[in-house]
Amino acid sequence: MSAFSYATMAATASRLLKRFGAKASISRIVDGSYDPATGNNPGGTQVFPTVAAIIDYEDRLVDGTMILRGDLRALMDPRVQPIQGDRLTWKGKSFAVISVKAVSPAGLVVLYDAQVRG
Repeated sequence: MSAFSYATMAATASRLLKRFGAKASISRIVDGSYDPATGNNPGGTQVFPTVAAIIDYEDRLVDGTMILRGDLRALMDPRVQPIQGDRLTWKGKSFAVISVKAVSPAGLVVLYDAQVRG
């Protein structure tokens, strides 16, 4: 019997997200370098393409403190790591990334499970 492959599991998760999810993008504000000529610190926004599926939280998980009514779960491709404070754009809607958990059995990220708020 062959050993279980988490890399294969990650590839399967990506394939399922592409099939059943939708194209999305993660926007992240980044600091720039100080420009002594202008006295400014021009930052910018980086945009990372990804794939996501967004689902509702189960009612039993909505506690009104950590998870608010209307918050959603975004299951995202593991190739782009979202962080708290990012913006997720999915199907024309923009969501704030509230928290992120990596689903990573044996240390290999299979997908990201993010709490998003629109």
